[in-house]
Amino acid sequence: MDAGKGSMSADPLRLAQESHRQGRFTEAIERYATFLDGNPGRGDVWHMRAMAEHQSGRLEASLASVEHAIEASGEQPATMLLRGMVLQDRGDFESAQASFARAAELRPGWAPPLANRAQVLMDLGRAAEALEVLRLAASIDASNPRVWNNMGLALMALDRTDEALKAFVHSLGIAPIAIAHYNIARIHHYRDDANRAFEHAREAVRLDPRSVDAHLLLGDLYHKRRDEENTRRSYQAAAQIAPGNARVRNAYAEYLAASSRVEEARDEYRRVAQANPGDLRAALGSRLLLPAVYRSDEDVERWRETYARGLAEIRGEEQRFRFATPRETMLQARWTNFFLAYQGRDDLALQREFGAFMHGVLSRNVPGWMQPRNAPAPRGRMRVGFASHFFFNCTAGRYFSSWITRLDRSRFETFVYYTNERVAEDTRAIMAACDTFRHVAGRTFDAVARSIEADRLDALVFPELGMHGETFSLASLRLAPVQAAGWGHPTTTGLANVDYFLSSQAMEPEGAQRFYSEELVPLPGLGTHYAVPDLRGPSKRSDFGLPDGATLYLVPQSMFKILPGNDALLARVMAADPRGKLVFFGAQYPSITTAFRARLADAFAGQGLSLAERSIVLPYMQHAEYLRVNSCCDVMLDTLHWSGGNTSLDAFAAGLPVVTLPGAFMRGRQSAGMLRMMGLEELVAKDEDDYAAKAVAIATDAERRAELSRRIVAAHPVLFQRDEPIRALESFLERAIAKSRG
Repeated sequence: MDAGKGSMSADPLRLAQESHRQGRFTEAIERYATFLDGNPGRGDVWHMRAMAEHQSGRLEASLASVEHAIEASGEQPATMLLRGMVLQDRGDFESAQASFARAAELRPGWAPPLANRAQVLMDLGRAAEALEVLRLAASIDASNPRVWNNMGLALMALDRTDEALKAFVHSLGIAPIAIAHYNIARIHHYRDDANRAFEHAREAVRLDPRSVDAHLLLGDLYHKRRDEENTRRSYQAAAQIAPGNARVRNAYAEYLAASSRVEEARDEYRRVAQANPGDLRAALGSRLLLPAVYRSDEDVERWRETYARGLAEIRGEEQRFRFATPRETMLQARWTNFFLAYQGRDDLALQREFGAFMHGVLSRNVPGWMQPRNAPAPRGRMRVGFASHFFFNCTAGRYFSSWITRLDRSRFETFVYYTNERVAEDTRAIMAACDTFRHVAGRTFDAVARSIEADRLDALVFPELGMHGETFSLASLRLAPVQAAGWGHPTTTGLANVDYFLSSQAMEPEGAQRFYSEELVPLPGLGTHYAVPDLRGPSKRSDFGLPDGATLYLVPQSMFKILPGNDALLARVMAADPRGKLVFFGAQYPSITTAFRARLADAFAGQGLSLAERSIVLPYMQHAEYLRVNSCCDVMLDTLHWSGGNTSLDAFAAGLPVVTLPGAFMRGRQSAGMLRMMGLEELVAKDEDDYAAKAVAIATDAERRAELSRRIVAAHPVLFQRDEPIRALESFLERAIAKSRG
């Protein structure tokens, strides 16, 4: 770079540099500008000004200053490195990686631009290229632990987890850096090796007590252990370390919401929103957050009105949410109205309103992803993508893996975008069955969107929209000519860019289209090929601490699904059977269980009953053990408004009768649809009186229960392992793709 040009005193420059060193960026920029007014040819000072502007988040100004530096002094390695960093933060990853490559070319044997280029290549979804660049960086600077750490991240992105672990361990062999311990903890966390995960997460915190990500990971680990107190402490520690960090404060608010402290969570979101008026997540949380457990039917209505009022308010503020980069946009737009669907009401108008709000925000910030997408020219096979956070051994995985594994590979080329780091049996089955499996866990969602866009899909399917904020924000974009939601979260999305809603024909009521913003596509039967759950080993009540002398009524739904309107009905059933006991499963957070039981106790007291004496709360257990509990019970009591889906299928696999009262919407009619398919209409109640009478009559009549159990097992072929839904899915995809081509 040019040096020594200009005859002015060096004092103004020294003052600017001193301000810069002390972090007074605005002052430094002003002083650099004053100096440059008289010395416009000083490329080195333009570079320093660009650095200060970059550090203060003034990306456009920084890029302009970088270009002035290049004009004055030519392409210098450090300036091209800085240019790449600014472009990276602006979200222009292709230009950024080109700048980093040029910096490395100008100064061979310099590792930093290689490390930065690798990071951008990772953001672009080009992990294999990133790995090669990092290997080159390691050959230049083999003693740099961060290069090896980043190599581990690239290997993780390529699903080479064992090699990634070795790279992280090698990094620690060079120097004990906190980030490598953190990444090792992440691997063990998702491998369900809690002890090793704790060991490394704690070491990450010890080495870097101000690592908010390490504290947040510890919080996740405590959360998995259902240790509410230590979960709270970990999130609080992260918030105390970075009180001005909106991301961390929002994470703490999310924890408060998950632990049913919704008013505290709203207050925390409100504080973040006041300090950061343009923070979309805080604005959404402070206005739209809903509780998991309601105190009464009146409480449901109050919260629904609060939600509607908050949505109207935030729509009026839509213009203020503007973000510098696509990455920041996608981080901010992560939201889903999960608990709205559990209020048992028609959500179409509210979901459409929220969808319109999100469409407006995204159209201003990432317009390229909101435009109609032209259908690719016909190819040998139609390209269909499936994006999910839940392709592991869980409800969504069990429901929808067959949409991928059993699709006709001669007609469809399948792409899977899996956003969860957890890999289980269902995940591996999907990996083996699809043509392209992109494990995008840990990648920013703008990078995931680019990956989907680059695959030039004909259709994109989201099996369970509404259960995870990041996939919901992805579905707000237009990434394929045809986009469809599945019924993993059975309520309309309200999103303008979701064209179709794939549902179960057996479960939808007459005229169901009126409840959906999407075109409703009912697939035959369950809408999926569902394998019969595998019940292993004999079951005894004593294995689970269940009493032999009682009539056991299984209520397996998550407590947030059990609205106050269920309470009196459950109490009526217990009042009619003196030997009866309800069997529940505790919530993830004890506070949710406590709130639910306090409410239900009031309904029991109204019948002169003690909830403590007439109910049992079992702890969380693995699916195989849970299935055995079904075999120990006498009848399953389905819940109003949101009926059993997976839980009902588990009950039927065990031959356990289910008594249900269907609701107005598909989500309250799942069990009824299954029972009618099996020819067991007599278990579908007409009203609450009929429900209570059926439940007690079946539970207290061993002979009738045995007969019903035999009929349920005999009807398994009607319910399970049916390929008609898959064939119907194939036909739908062909029609929808053909229609998109005009």
